[in-house]
Amino acid sequence: MDGSARKTLVSSGLEFVNSLAMDYQNKLLYWCDSGVNKIERVDLQGNNREVILDVLLLDFTRPFGLALFGDALFWSGWNDTSVYKYNMTTSRKEVFVHGMGMPMEIHIYDKSKDFFG
Repeated sequence: MDGSARKTLVSSGLEFVNSLAMDYQNKLLYWCDSGVNKIERVDLQGNNREVILDVLLLDFTRPFGLALFGDALFWSGWNDTSVYKYNMTTSRKEVFVHGMGMPMEIHIYDKSKDFFG
C-alpha cells in the first residue's frame, strides 16, 4: 500500500471529481464529477467506463458527495440541502432527504459489514 503499484483507471473526460465510491463485490469504482455533472463508473482494470447519471438532464443540482449501498447510489448536491437517490436496478430517481443544511460528503454505515477481530 505504498503506491508503487498504482494504476490509472481514468485519465480523460474529467473536470472536477468530488467523490469516489467503491463497489467491492462487483469490482467497480464510481465517481461524481461536478464539472461535467455526471456520475460514472469503471471496472478496476480501467475498462467498461459508463455514465450512470447525467445529473443535469435530471434537473438535479451538481453532484458533490457520493455513497453506494447495494444497487442504490446516493449523492449530495453542490449548494443544495438535499441528498438524492438513484436505484440502478429500477432507474428510479428521487430526493431521498431534503432540508439538511448543506451536506457535502456523505457516507453509509452498514452494521453487517463491521469487522471484529
